[in-house]
Amino acid sequence: MTLEFRSVIDQMLATPNRPARSTPPPIRLSQNEMPWEPTGVIVEAMEKAARATHRYPDYHRTAARTAIAAAMGLDVERIAIDNGSGSLLHGLARLVCEPGVHGVYCWPSFEAYPAALALAGAESTPVALAEDGAMDLSAMASALRTDTRIVYLCNPNNPTGGLVGVDGIRAFLREIPSHVLVVLDEAYREFVTSEPFEATTALLEEFRNLVILRTLSKSHGLAGVRAGYAVTTPRTAEALRRTSVGFALNSIAEAAVIAAFSPEGQRVAAERVATIVSERARMEDALRAAGVSFLPSQSNFLFLQGDAADLLARFEAQGVLARPFPHAGGVRVTVGLPAENDAALAALR
Repeated sequence: MTLEFRSVIDQMLATPNRPARSTPPPIRLSQNEMPWEPTGVIVEAMEKAARATHRYPDYHRTAARTAIAAAMGLDVERIAIDNGSGSLLHGLARLVCEPGVHGVYCWPSFEAYPAALALAGAESTPVALAEDGAMDLSAMASALRTDTRIVYLCNPNNPTGGLVGVDGIRAFLREIPSHVLVVLDEAYREFVTSEPFEATTALLEEFRNLVILRTLSKSHGLAGVRAGYAVTTPRTAEALRRTSVGFALNSIAEAAVIAAFSPEGQRVAAERVATIVSERARMEDALRAAGVSFLPSQSNFLFLQGDAADLLARFEAQGVLARPFPHAGGVRVTVGLPAENDAALAALR
């Protein structure tokens, strides 16, 4: 007999094929990565940790959690950390979902939400975005059912870049039942300029069913390290820690996290984020002047509206890798270094 997998496995998106290497190397603006190598203090910490990799890392990730908590001014018991925020959003689904329950997420958005719900055995409802590319929280609230146990909020939303402000998030949390877990995925929070960075953290004191997810992949340029963290109630954070795969945060990643949240690591990250935000504004101005349709963004990428195949061909002609989203009606392009952004803009003129 043939080995049979669970039926849900056939619904999972296949890993996209990476383009073949070309000469010269393409301008990689397809993955929302930062364009710089990790800063020196992080590299030094990782190199030192590499010399001790014959030992297991800290099972409880205490030092990394402590560094994050100190930077945020929160109790360390509120922090869970794992092998990327994607692992955490899967872990949260496993905490509250099983066959017979229901989850809600916005769409188009991060593909991991429906995957996490399906693998946890839950039914799910995707809810269309508002016209500005942000979540339609009123529609998401209306999609809740008596058996709903979890809601994923992507803010700013990926791939469109739209943001719902903290007052809108607060109003949504007040509207839904307190037994529904609300996962506020803030992978791109550091690039938000329309409100203070810390604005949403205050919501944790008001709502015990809230989890905020963040990552070091973007602002700290550590996409290859795989480290993300959750900020929530001590009870939920402990549940995440209990159910996480043991030693999932390797010792090199742990060293990178601690260095990233040091004063020097945070200073460099802030400078780099400011450069990306400035370039984002420059690109938006240029796109408006050229009459190119796009969604204003609060992230480190822009979503260009139009025929995805045509836009992708234009970028490829300039040696630029962007990511098509045909189902969303366009292409997402990461904001990179000035010369890289110039190439992207040249493709659209």
